[in-house]
Amino acid sequence: MNLERKPKDKREHVPNWPTQIETLLMTESTDTDRGHKMWEHVHQYYELLFNFSAVPLRHTVAGMAHDTDTPFILFRAPYILHATNARDRQPYTRTNIGFHPCVLTEYGGICTLGRLANCWECVIPTTDEQMAALEPLLVRLRRVRDPDVPKSVWLGTLATLLWEVNQLAEAAIRHDREAPPYIQDLLRYVVEHADETITIDSLAERFFISRAKLTRDFRAAVRMSLHEYITAIRLHRAKILLAEKIPLSLIAERCGFGSESAFIYTFRRHIGTTPGEYRRQRQESRIQ
Repeated sequence: MNLERKPKDKREHVPNWPTQIETLLMTESTDTDRGHKMWEHVHQYYELLFNFSAVPLRHTVAGMAHDTDTPFILFRAPYILHATNARDRQPYTRTNIGFHPCVLTEYGGICTLGRLANCWECVIPTTDEQMAALEPLLVRLRRVRDPDVPKSVWLGTLATLLWEVNQLAEAAIRHDREAPPYIQDLLRYVVEHADETITIDSLAERFFISRAKLTRDFRAAVRMSLHEYITAIRLHRAKILLAEKIPLSLIAERCGFGSESAFIYTFRRHIGTTPGEYRRQRQESRIQ
């Protein structure tokens, strides 16, 4: 008997305005959770991170790390595994702007990525003066939920900000990580269907490409194997669910691990502790 579940027809959720653009001013350190390291995670939207501090930070993308210690702007595409942590627990101030892909395709093409369109991630070194010049645009975007300001103002502000970032990005952008367009759709599919059985063969059939080419393209673009990416997405989802009072067996099912024992084995192998121990550590860190 074939127990494999049939893929669900999941349509991409398009959020309502103003959640199509989310802006958050953060003062953050290595640990926003009292000593708990930020693990690699994914977003379903584009991200612009504006760091105003000369604090040593470590950025990881698909397991590869690079460091910064000056103000910078960081651009990330959707569905890319990433994390940013302060290397010596110093607090730093940043503004995060996330915008849904629909912002680029709707509203008459007001907002465009320009040079950033072919980037998975781009770190743009800046000066204090350059960041200060962008501050008025960021302040305006932080009020995106203000009902008294027309939508056109927010879109115009974001479009101006993207143009300014593009001017600063010219020297920083390298196109050695360009990938076929289907890879972005494949990443989204994996994130949205992580609770299901996903194989290279099923993905190759869905995206009308050979197994060998899919494997090569994916590793070249994402710098990890497809299996490693799927596992990382499932572990990311599991960590979120472990913050709730959900049985491990149900978390295993919701995250596509097949069984509770497989979930515990994979979690311990990659995280270095069991799901139960991880949950207790998180609860204790919140109490302290």
